Amino acid sequence: MRKLTIKRTINASIEKVWEAFTTPEKLSTWWSPEGMSSSYLSVDFREGGLFRFCFNGSDGNKFWGRGIYQKLTKPTFISYLDSFSDAQGNPVPPSHYGIPGNEIIESLIEINLSEAGERTDMAISMDNGFDESMTENMTKGWNGMFDKLAKIFDKG
Repeated sequence: MRKLTIKRTINASIEKVWEAFTTPEKLSTWWSPEGMSSSYLSVDFREGGLFRFCFNGSDGNKFWGRGIYQKLTKPTFISYLDSFSDAQGNPVPPSHYGIPGNEIIESLIEINLSEAGERTDMAISMDNGFDESMTENMTKGWNGMFDKLAKIFDKG
C-alpha cells in the first residue's frame, strides 16, 4: 500500500495548532480543500470517537467523510481511520461520489506535531488505497487545507 506524506511548518505554537485540529469552531475555519467549503462538522474528540464532515464543491456537489479516532496524545499525535461516508455517517465506496473504486476504503491518517521554536512542524501521513489520480487529488486537497490553516496563523 502506498503512503501519502505531507510536511509543513505552521507559524504558531504547538498548543495553537493542536487546538486548530481538535476544536470544532477552529477546525471549521480551515477543514476543506481549496475551492470548497465545509457545511457540516461534528467532532467527538476521544479515542473511539467519531469525526464527521461534509465538503461542498463550488458546483454544488457534497462529499461526506468520517473518521474514527484511534490514538490521541496531546499535543503531539492524532490518528484516525478515514473513509467516505453518506450523510448519515455510514461508510461508502468512492464510487458513491463518482470517484473510481467500488470498495469501502479506510485510510489510517496520522498527524504528528512537534515544536520548532515558536512554530510547529507538522507531518501528516495517510495509508493510501486509492489509484494514482486520486492520490494526486488527495495531495492537492490536503495541501489546500493546510494552506488555509497556515493563513490563519500568518494573519496573526
